[in-house]
Amino acid sequence: MSLLSIKHIFGVESSLPNCIFYLDEHCYLYPSSRHIILYNIDYKSQRLISYENQFDKLELLSVSPNKQYLGIALNRLDKCDIIIYDISETITTPIRQTKILSLKQRIHSIHVLSLVFSTNSKFLLVL
Repeated sequence: MSLLSIKHIFGVESSLPNCIFYLDEHCYLYPSSRHIILYNIDYKSQRLISYENQFDKLELLSVSPNKQYLGIALNRLDKCDIIIYDISETITTPIRQTKILSLKQRIHSIHVLSLVFSTNSKFLLVL
């Protein structure tokens, strides 16, 4: 039986449930104040995903089952945006923003309750 212990985690956003994702045995990501941090244990390096606006509030984040995409839900002043990032690149490559979905035109709510990728990582379900 192995015990899990946390040695060093700085600034984890504690208001989000299930917010630490392990991509593999060397890499994990977590939200921290105005960024999402992708940390590599082997290289002791981190890549940052920053929000565009100071009024954006991170509501949810989800990683696809194949660990290729990261989906985040941002609550802005008058709308909610879903942003999808491609996180499968190497550690030296900048993280690409692949798609922005604005929910203001489609529904009359500004909150996202759930964000789930399909098992083949081709579809995204937003509630």
